[in-house]
Amino acid sequence: MKTVRILLLAAMTMMGGAFQSCTDYQDEIDALDYRVTVLENLVKRVNSDIESIRVIIDAIDDGDYITNVTRNDEGCIITFAKQGAIVIKNGKDGEKGEKGRDAQAPDISVVQDSDGQWYWTLNGQYILADGQRLRANGKDGKDGKDGVDGKDGKDGVDGKDGKDGVDGKDGVDGKDGKDGVDGKDGVDGKDGKDGVDGKDGVDGKDGKAVSPQLRINSETGIWEISVDEGKTWISTGTPATGKDGNDGKDADSLIQSVVITTTTEGDSVTFTLSNGVVFSVPLKSTN
Repeated sequence: MKTVRILLLAAMTMMGGAFQSCTDYQDEIDALDYRVTVLENLVKRVNSDIESIRVIIDAIDDGDYITNVTRNDEGCIITFAKQGAIVIKNGKDGEKGEKGRDAQAPDISVVQDSDGQWYWTLNGQYILADGQRLRANGKDGKDGKDGVDGKDGKDGVDGKDGKDGVDGKDGVDGKDGKDGVDGKDGVDGKDGKDGVDGKDGVDGKDGKAVSPQLRINSETGIWEISVDEGKTWISTGTPATGKDGNDGKDADSLIQSVVITTTTEGDSVTFTLSNGVVFSVPLKSTN
């Protein structure tokens, strides 16, 4: 009996250990799932902000304006007259600690150079594509080809000379017949007009700028960037986790604030990016 009791106690101890291990294992699964969800949402959020920045810049270049701003608990919806609507979500402060909650994103932004054009930056440095800085506003389209010159018109044919009149026959009894009247010279044909030169081709329209895209490498946990619409990816060197939001700033938002301002010149919406760049777009009611 003593032997049986010892065996039962041993079995219960093992079972208890097994239950404890299963609980720990489930906690790890929950933590992993939470971390994956956080990172997936962060990737969507960052790429959405990048596209929103591009839309704002294009709106400024195109003389567009905002017709409506709708706010809710998650952020705001900005509606442009030409560009359509964009959604800017409220950023969340970086959270320290467990379950991978301290996710962070690279600092993607734009700066305006002395040439008046806007260029994408990553962590304060220009983003390069084929050795050139990546434009944030629309690229200039190629000039249209010159029209083909019109062909020259054919010269008109000269009119033929009129025939000389026939001499009159000798008159009876020695009277001389009258000389025939010479025919008039034919009128020269008019020269054909020169063909009209073809019109110059219309200049090509501005092309759409290529926006950078971001993703997190599932194996390394490092942010990667693409400047060719996802064909190739390059490491940014920035880890997706491991750093808290600094000084209460929104750790996962590239657009820090959206504020409606009123001046003597009218209302406008002011956007402040994570690197301090500020855009202002007119706000006009369509009512």
